[in-house]
Amino acid sequence: MSSVAEEEPGPGDLVTCGWCGAEEQVSGRPCRACERYTATVPQWAETGRRRRWFTRRRLAVFGVLLGLLGYVVWANYPFLPDPVILLFHSPATRVTSDSMPGDWSMMGRDLQLTRHLSSVTRNPSGRLLWTRDLGKPTRSPPTVADGVIYIGGNFKVLALDAKTGDSIWELDTTGPIHYSIAVARTHLYVGLQDHRFLALDRSTGEIQWEFRAQGPVATSPVVSDGIVYFGALDQYIYALDASNGDVIWKKEIAGNVRSSAAIDDGRLFAADSEGNLHILNAKTGQKRLRFRTSGPSSSAPVVANGLVYFPTGGTLYAVDSGAREIPGQYRFKQVWSHFWVWRIPGIPRPPVQKGGMWRFSNVTSAGIAGAPAVTPEAFYVGDTGGNFHAANALDATKIWSFQANAGILGSPIVLGDRVYFGDQGGVLYSLDRKSGDVEWQMSLDASIETGLVFAEGRLYVRSSDGTLHALE
Repeated sequence: MSSVAEEEPGPGDLVTCGWCGAEEQVSGRPCRACERYTATVPQWAETGRRRRWFTRRRLAVFGVLLGLLGYVVWANYPFLPDPVILLFHSPATRVTSDSMPGDWSMMGRDLQLTRHLSSVTRNPSGRLLWTRDLGKPTRSPPTVADGVIYIGGNFKVLALDAKTGDSIWELDTTGPIHYSIAVARTHLYVGLQDHRFLALDRSTGEIQWEFRAQGPVATSPVVSDGIVYFGALDQYIYALDASNGDVIWKKEIAGNVRSSAAIDDGRLFAADSEGNLHILNAKTGQKRLRFRTSGPSSSAPVVANGLVYFPTGGTLYAVDSGAREIPGQYRFKQVWSHFWVWRIPGIPRPPVQKGGMWRFSNVTSAGIAGAPAVTPEAFYVGDTGGNFHAANALDATKIWSFQANAGILGSPIVLGDRVYFGDQGGVLYSLDRKSGDVEWQMSLDASIETGLVFAEGRLYVRSSDGTLHALE
């Protein structure tokens, strides 16, 4: 049996493996290094590229790293909504406490708490319609919806006829009510000092459901897109399903919340007792910004004109309502500031705090205590020295000022071309909001320290002696 001897490869038959780069391999035979055929040298091998970058192993490693990076970003950045909350903790309804025409169904009237009605059929003239003694005074301003006043009293919640002040029903509570009651469709929402938050039937006052917080509830609630928001003296902001009280989310913050939150464009704005303004995703509670000041705050922020008007420590701050803070950004600026103070060569002046626009205060020792009323053109706010200010809404340039008889603690309201407020001397004022001229004023014989309310052509004022006044 004959055999043919295998020819030895000639010099021209030796090639470099295009797969692994091994030299002196025989063309048309498996590579002795990687065992792949080298009969056809890939185009990229002839141009000097020796290795494949997109191997299965590298793609797998790249996929794992990309997944880890995505998780870190999702866990730390507030502008990526939490899918678990969105998918499994959505509210059952879309009810809101935003006021309908003719009503004042929550503190501040609208979700942004602007305390502003651009037009009214007739401005109040100061004529007293009726008064009602509500007993031992509390600081709860009234809310009005469909001809009924809802107001907190001393150890009770009351429903009154808006035209006459007559009682419709009362509900006994375990303590005094110092905050506004929010109205949303068939329900009322109110917080108590015994840590409970209640949803009541509007017609009867019967409890529909209750939720227990970890501390006394010390804010006026607000309802938006089926979620009711409130804060408590436990350093938490709560978001509950308005229909049944189930927790949508809760967020621990730096201090206690003592005022209502504002809602605008899917964001929640709340101030705490440590002087912080918190901007959160309203649907998930994820942090967007924490703006820090040195003074405590017990007044609600107001959102308008792309700004948050935020009274704290006697000063009114304006913060960009759309600002976002990258995690760690504030700490980085703190270190930067230290280096700049130490005059380290080459270190520039650090930028201002994220979101900060301007601040407004009186040059005297008088401080701003209440939240402003805000229109597209101006904001209106009083101070403890009795000075009432009108200033440009965008840059705080002074427009005019008015000297009241006593300090101003409550928030004003703007109705058409008039602005209304009360002082600690018990005087109620109506001013032309463009000039500051007095249209009328009247004395109610007791200090006015809570915000005013306007509904169905009537102005409602609660004085510190426990009396509720109705004027037209």
